[in-house]
Amino acid sequence: MILFVMKTYTNVMLDNSPRPKDSKGWIHPLKWLFAPCLICTNSLAHADLNDTFSPYVSAAYMYNSNLFLLPNDQAALATLGTTSTAESYQTYAAGVKMNWKLGRQFLTGHVEANRVNFDTYNQLDYSGHNYALKWDWLIGDMLQGNVGTTEKLALAPFTYTRKPLANMITTQSVFFNGYVKLDNRWQLKLGAQKDQSSNSDITQIFNDSNIDTYKTGFRYLTPKGSKIDFNSTVSNASYPTQPTPVNSYTQYDNGIGFDWVATGKTRIEGKVNYTKRDYPNAQQQNYSGVTGRISADWFATGKTKFNLAVYRDIGSYITNTSTYDVTQGVSARATWTATSKISVDLSAQRDSVDFLNTPHRVDQVSLLDLGVTYTIFRNTRLNFIAEKGVRSSNIEGNSYRYDSLMVGLNHAF
Repeated sequence: MILFVMKTYTNVMLDNSPRPKDSKGWIHPLKWLFAPCLICTNSLAHADLNDTFSPYVSAAYMYNSNLFLLPNDQAALATLGTTSTAESYQTYAAGVKMNWKLGRQFLTGHVEANRVNFDTYNQLDYSGHNYALKWDWLIGDMLQGNVGTTEKLALAPFTYTRKPLANMITTQSVFFNGYVKLDNRWQLKLGAQKDQSSNSDITQIFNDSNIDTYKTGFRYLTPKGSKIDFNSTVSNASYPTQPTPVNSYTQYDNGIGFDWVATGKTRIEGKVNYTKRDYPNAQQQNYSGVTGRISADWFATGKTKFNLAVYRDIGSYITNTSTYDVTQGVSARATWTATSKISVDLSAQRDSVDFLNTPHRVDQVSLLDLGVTYTIFRNTRLNFIAEKGVRSSNIEGNSYRYDSLMVGLNHAF
């Protein structure tokens, strides 16, 4: 989708999964996360600022033949007052990336401000931001891990609203992961994450959510560098703006993960879980089943790479008829470095989305996109992405198709 393309290029759009938001007691994560930076500021004097901080700017022109994903001319006329569903818009972004090594510690992050201007639907114009900060820490030879935070403000996609609604979504996340070395092969894993999401439009605040996740497990390191993880995760989700807790749930994920270097040219990684989601106040919505993702990379030559992935996952988005969907699909991608200045990327994706509701809705989604990157100068790139999307549903009014185009320029200083 064009929304996906925008995210890929400028990070100013969001995916449709509601991320949690807490209306109470939110302590801005940067207050504590920057503490180690303040202690170690003297180290910056010995670092090359050009290597530590990398400013960048970008601009892009976007076109979408059906921005609001409407099924036909009749729906367009009723929703937009016209049968024209096409829209074009421009995105601008400026930011700074950070890679800062402090002895055995490593800080990475970025700060970005962005602006999107629509040609026809000016009420959707907005200014957004996107930041992330992560500290990869190491203590002695036994303890290591990471702690970090992210925040993003962007316009919500139109996948479910299907109209020019200026709904801004703020997503925040704080996470911690730790690894305790037990011996040369085994590690104990511990982690926690707090996700929060809020919607600006009053008609969408019922999707505001909080999710607290706690993780534990073990990791086995093979002599050849592969990894096998034994994972156990519990997530507690709530919707603080809803008058009753009917959609709150607890989800359990237990399974394995792996990162296997099969040959010098082949790598397979993924995770497979048995997932159980319990709705204590609406047990008819309970779900249990297998979820996961398996992805294989094949480096055919030094210039050509192929990727194949299969996946099945459970998402959360509340509509009038459902509170979640189960998506399973397959994707394929080919990347070719044609010359030192030109790279080409071709990908295809096919998903089946089951809403598990009444009446039973099942959608089929197909995506095909082509991307070309041309390096004009060492730090200046021209990007072109063309995409075609088709969604068919067994419930009338939910099918659509679109064509999108993006031309963008970005420069790193």
